[in-house]
Amino acid sequence: MKLLLSKIFKKRIWKKFYIEKMGEPIIYNLVSIFVLFFKDFSKKIDYDLVPRYPYAFGIKEAFTLANIEKVDKILIIEFGVASGSGLFNMSYIASKLSRIYKVDYEIIGFDTGVGMPKPLDYKDHPEKYREGDFPSLKLKNTKLPEKTRVIYGEISGTIDKFVEKHKLNDNVIGFVSLDVDYYSSTKEALKIFNMPASNYLSRTPIYNDDESHLDHNDYCGALLAINEFNKNNELRKFSKMHNLRNKGIFKNASFLDQMYFYHVLDHEERKVSNWLNEKVSIFGNPYIGQKEDMWPPQYE
Repeated sequence: MKLLLSKIFKKRIWKKFYIEKMGEPIIYNLVSIFVLFFKDFSKKIDYDLVPRYPYAFGIKEAFTLANIEKVDKILIIEFGVASGSGLFNMSYIASKLSRIYKVDYEIIGFDTGVGMPKPLDYKDHPEKYREGDFPSLKLKNTKLPEKTRVIYGEISGTIDKFVEKHKLNDNVIGFVSLDVDYYSSTKEALKIFNMPASNYLSRTPIYNDDESHLDHNDYCGALLAINEFNKNNELRKFSKMHNLRNKGIFKNASFLDQMYFYHVLDHEERKVSNWLNEKVSIFGNPYIGQKEDMWPPQYE
């Protein structure tokens, strides 16, 4: 609550509120006030009341699915740490949800430690980003929240070591935020998705920050890197969360268009044999006196 109240009086927060919330039905905004003061942390996320909506939404999805898939611990990853406020926010969210879902977590950030590197060519959006942007505070792990650390260095030099280490154990990646802006950097970051299927949730929530501007496009930046990854990997695909805008309470939130699932199509949860003994789904027909629909528990 303290973190939430500290942000209320910032100008950009009021601008965001005006654009995203004032056009919504007034009943939702009135209910939000009640939720803010009287409902639990998980419900506050549903009403976009937790700072950094995409992190809150994505991390909650990760804990929810981890609980369903009986995963004891998840890794929460941020590519592009800069000042580190995102990591602190992740820690705040994850610590709350961990107690609710009884799933442990670790937060890992990747950052050069010196700000943006030099762009390579037009694919890196040099008209938008340039060398030295978003400098790092070089936060030492001792100054970071519990269960949080940063791996400093060029992604091209750190990601391979990370993958080699983690693909040999049972660590499961639950949520990833991609925010390194360049095509070249995003392409390196996506190497984290080349591990065995057991290192991921069957569908891992992803937030792609780098498609928020009108001139972000499929031929530069993160979107180009994602498209190339999908083209080159038959059983691993990034896909936007379908029907997400209709599932949420507030429809105008901009982050809804930036949320993906990393679909692990070779995951154990997706094998036909895994579901052979599950209950079948039955449609009832009340017009002829049949009982109501019977559905097995499903994750939505």
